[in-house]
Amino acid sequence: MPTLNSTSKYPSTKSRNFIDEFGLITVVSTIFTTAVFMYTLLFHSYIEQLLAGIVAGGFGIGFLLNRLKYSQATRIYMTLFPPVMFMTLIFLIGGFFGQAVAFATMGFLAFIGYRNNPRVRNLVITFDILAFIIPTVYISKYGPILGTIDVPFDEIFAFLACLGWLSLTFRVYDQKMTRTYTKDLENHIEALKESELNLKEAQDDLRNQNNELAVLNNELKLKNTHIEEFIFIVTHDLRGPLNNINVIAEELEKQHLAFEYDSFGSYLKHLQISSNRLTNLVESLLKYAEIGNSSGMENVDTHEILQLVLNDFSEKIKETKTTIHIGHLPTITARPNDIRMLFQNLIHNALKFKSNTKDPVITIMSEKKENEYLFSITDNGIGIPKEQQKNIFNAFHKLHNQSKFEGSGIGLYGSKKIIDHHLGKIWVESEEHEGSTFYFTINTNSLDLNEIQNHSISLN
Repeated sequence: MPTLNSTSKYPSTKSRNFIDEFGLITVVSTIFTTAVFMYTLLFHSYIEQLLAGIVAGGFGIGFLLNRLKYSQATRIYMTLFPPVMFMTLIFLIGGFFGQAVAFATMGFLAFIGYRNNPRVRNLVITFDILAFIIPTVYISKYGPILGTIDVPFDEIFAFLACLGWLSLTFRVYDQKMTRTYTKDLENHIEALKESELNLKEAQDDLRNQNNELAVLNNELKLKNTHIEEFIFIVTHDLRGPLNNINVIAEELEKQHLAFEYDSFGSYLKHLQISSNRLTNLVESLLKYAEIGNSSGMENVDTHEILQLVLNDFSEKIKETKTTIHIGHLPTITARPNDIRMLFQNLIHNALKFKSNTKDPVITIMSEKKENEYLFSITDNGIGIPKEQQKNIFNAFHKLHNQSKFEGSGIGLYGSKKIIDHHLGKIWVESEEHEGSTFYFTINTNSLDLNEIQNHSISLN
């Protein structure tokens, strides 16, 4: 939008050099009265010359004050001198209709010129009226003091004076109206600019709120999905161990009533197995519930986290004679407990699904990308069949035979949830009997991660 300079185009009275509010009348009046005075010197009497000289000198004083830039003195002088001059002329040599018009014009000029000072305006108008009425009443009763004298071109002078005063009056009025209109226009433009700025800020706020709402909606959908899956896991996976416990309890009760105790040991063993499965599942569910809620985002040394995980699995690593290779691992912005659980799940799977024909080798690497870190955990285990790879991150999906590889089926699903909370991706590349490589990315934009953290906190 184009801008308008706040500095007015119209200079103030003090800043104008030659023609100000009273400069025009002083210039015109001085020039004309001087010309009349020069004419009387050639063709008229001494009295007429004296009167014309006084008038010309009077306007000359006003012109001089104006040229010296005494604006206030010029205003006062040119307000008082013309009515005093006309009043004196009426007393001395009589009056004519042009003088009445001149007084009316001066009153109108005072009304406009002093519009912002009502008290002075009323005094000046009253003075102009009395300056015309008093001498006019006097000469109508006693006659002019010097007798009736026809000053040359006095009607023309009065006409030009009235014309000049009226022109000045309307010029001043027009300038004031223009200034008022311009000021109103400037204020309107400033108001429009402010409204435009407020509208832009409101649009930016609305856009930010929409973005935040979109993130909140995504988080809410994700949490609803997690809740549904959590309920599904609870109702599905807990049902098996609980049914086993109920069946065993019924059988024990029957045998107890029949005094048949030979199978008690077997039933108790199955009861212990079911109880352990139930305990492991509950612990897994508790860990699953902690994902995204365990702590706030902070700087996490992934190498240090990995060392803690490897210490947890140290006995298993020694037992299976597993070789661990670790590349450079970065410091990231993440939830430390979540990252530790992620490494635990993936390292645990690599140790659990080892090959029976070769010693396990696990390699953990990372690579810096444009806006993320790419991590990889590679093993030389039994691998994953192609038809199962697309489902391994689903809740409750078990990779291999349940009797051979015990597990809750939510480890990789929990890993997927952890990566989702860190704005990353996770996938697997695997060849059966050759091994698997799990890849996952962690966003490097801490602002985005903190935004997710804040939304997660607000939803919890």
